Amino acid sequence: MDKIKNWHWIILLVAVHILMDTLPISEGGDLYALLLTSLVLIYIQSEPIFQANPSKHLSLGIGIYWFALLFDYFDKLVPPPWAEPLDILDGLLLTIGFYFIGLAFVNATRTQKQLITEYQNEIQRSNQLKIELERQANTDELTGLGNRRALFYTLKQKLEAGETGTLLYIDVNNFKPVNDRFGHETGDLVLKRCADKFKSAGAVAFRIGGDEFVILLSHEDPKLWALNLCRSATDLAQDYDISLSIGLAPFSPHNPTTPDALLEQADKDMYSEKQSSRRRQENRR
Repeated sequence: MDKIKNWHWIILLVAVHILMDTLPISEGGDLYALLLTSLVLIYIQSEPIFQANPSKHLSLGIGIYWFALLFDYFDKLVPPPWAEPLDILDGLLLTIGFYFIGLAFVNATRTQKQLITEYQNEIQRSNQLKIELERQANTDELTGLGNRRALFYTLKQKLEAGETGTLLYIDVNNFKPVNDRFGHETGDLVLKRCADKFKSAGAVAFRIGGDEFVILLSHEDPKLWALNLCRSATDLAQDYDISLSIGLAPFSPHNPTTPDALLEQADKDMYSEKQSSRRRQENRR
């Protein structure tokens, strides 16, 4: 039905009307009205909303309404004694049929609203799930910091935008003995405390694996920031005999680089700092 265009219907109905006016049919106008109404009712019944959700009210209403039109046509053709009862009957049937057809449309509208609401709720749940999955995919489960994937995404965005800043590569020294001596639960607690210190310092922080972290600074003095961080971690040094080795790698649009190259540079600087710290400790002995 939906493949037949509106102008096809108009041409068809005009042709039928001309044919009925030409043929010697009694009450041709009423018969045409009966035919026209029948086509409209059939078209309504074929609508997708009723095809997907068949309505007993619509089927009943169409049947009653059509019989009422049929009686309305024949009450003009029968002898007078039968015409009046038929006229009363077709009026009653028209009212009842129209009521059931209207009820079907009301129910269909209500059903459509429910389906739209369910569809919107499903979209909302899907979006929330997508956000949650994205968060989990970019978050370190233990510390709540960004993970390695989040680091590379963020760093790539900064480099492509031509931003200036510094990448700090942080390694927790003597962390393995903490696990060996106090257990993994305490080790996890130490990592969480380290993460809290990074957060409190207002840095964009990431845990990229084990006891290794990365900080991205924008306009802060990286050496001063690293010094203040080490000072704030003295409680951890006292409680668990750990320290922080920090490597620096600046980036700017004047020195194009890649996330991998920048991370490698900071890692080398961190290792150099770790070696220097060990030599200083040995010299003190």
